[in-house]
Amino acid sequence: MGHTARLRLIQLDLLDESELRAACRYAARRVDAVVHCAALDGNAEFKRRHSARILDENMRIASNVLGAARRQQVDHVVLMSSAEVYAPAAPDPVAEEDDFRRHAHFTENGYALSKMFTEILADLHRKQFGMTIHVPRPTNVYGPRDSGGRVIPAMLHRLAAGEEVVIWGDGRQTRSFVHVEDLVRTTLAMIATSRHPTVNVGGAESVSIVDLARRLAALLGRPERIRLDLDKPAGPSGRRLDLRRMNEIIDFTPRPLRDGLADTVAWFLTAQRGRAAA
Repeated sequence: MGHTARLRLIQLDLLDESELRAACRYAARRVDAVVHCAALDGNAEFKRRHSARILDENMRIASNVLGAARRQQVDHVVLMSSAEVYAPAAPDPVAEEDDFRRHAHFTENGYALSKMFTEILADLHRKQFGMTIHVPRPTNVYGPRDSGGRVIPAMLHRLAAGEEVVIWGDGRQTRSFVHVEDLVRTTLAMIATSRHPTVNVGGAESVSIVDLARRLAALLGRPERIRLDLDKPAGPSGRRLDLRRMNEIIDFTPRPLRDGLADTVAWFLTAQRGRAAA
């Protein structure tokens, strides 16, 4: 029997504490681990417009998940965090201990705040209830089946439609990415080893946003229709993660960005053909 055949999908509202508690109680006789990845997120414009809602809902979801896991005496809880918890003034590359606890900074980014406060909630649950909580801090996650508003799927949709890719700033800002399968494998290694409660998760490469758009256009076989909007904020110029903890616990080499983008574009084109046929 393949892994997919053994999956059972349960849809529920994580904001509804009683619904979540019932799912944990009746979905299985025992829950060995909870991996909490759900969050309200979006592109920079969505975060700017909906910061209060993002912070409120993400915090309530995290609190509900931790409460349900504690009541069910779950052995391991994973709370997916983000590299966005690091301050712009943090060292480069930034290690796990150089987080908001050491380099406090104010932000109106409700998503980043929700990740910081979720980590604080994890700290307090460890101390008060003795829970084993793992906190991966991934950089930008990408890969097949992502049709959301993040930068890579957004670029793919616009390029495939023959539309302009609009990049805020001069496009020279750099970002690092991690393939979703590498994030999954690292998260499972965190549970298996329990060596570090917090681990940066990313790839070794960085790429400028304008070069990313060019690579995707080439993989799609589409013209490079790229426009720079110099009147919009570009965000941080770049941030590299210190990946020493990650490399201590994994037994694989994260895939190069070139291969991961090719894999993602292949899935995107297959999905497009499927939609067209339907």
